[in-house]
Amino acid sequence: MPRRVILWEVVKTLALVVLLAGTAHADPRDRAEEAGGEANLESNAPRAGLTVSGAVGAGVTMGDGAGRGPAVSFRLGHVATSSTILTFEITGGLLQHQRIGDSTVLHNDFFGVMVGGLHYVSGSMWLRGAGGLVGYTIEAGDTMSSTVQGGLGGLAGIGVDLVRWHYLVLGLETFGQLAAVSTRGVMFNSGLCLGFTYY
Repeated sequence: MPRRVILWEVVKTLALVVLLAGTAHADPRDRAEEAGGEANLESNAPRAGLTVSGAVGAGVTMGDGAGRGPAVSFRLGHVATSSTILTFEITGGLLQHQRIGDSTVLHNDFFGVMVGGLHYVSGSMWLRGAGGLVGYTIEAGDTMSSTVQGGLGGLAGIGVDLVRWHYLVLGLETFGQLAAVSTRGVMFNSGLCLGFTYY
């Protein structure tokens, strides 16, 4: 074997030995301090802990006739990951109507009590889904008592965070609820709302 090749192999072997020796004799206290520093890093994620959201807007309810009215969405959530929030919510709207020959405006109330999740697909845009119980209250007028119908339903929504001030966010959102209501069949409620969320 040529002398140059032998010399090169010896140099590589010595370099490898020096590298391994330096790694083996590294001060364990330095490694512990480094690991502790990484473990204690504070998260700068925009969402953490408990969340509270409230939004108000306008909506449409269909299934027992069709009508427009106010829409509301209230959510209590807990941040599961930096982009996912588990939610408990009350969401619904009013179907405004009038009896023939009467100028009094009546309203039927459609609302859902649901659990679900909200997931951020980007820094400011999110998708939302939930399922649970729904109630539909029918207002018949002064001489007739209101009745409440129950059922099961689901919800899907999308929203965007417009402006953030520290822990407070102004956002725009829209949602749709589809439900099977006893004696009324399939009903649909939707809303376009502006609201605030506290993270």
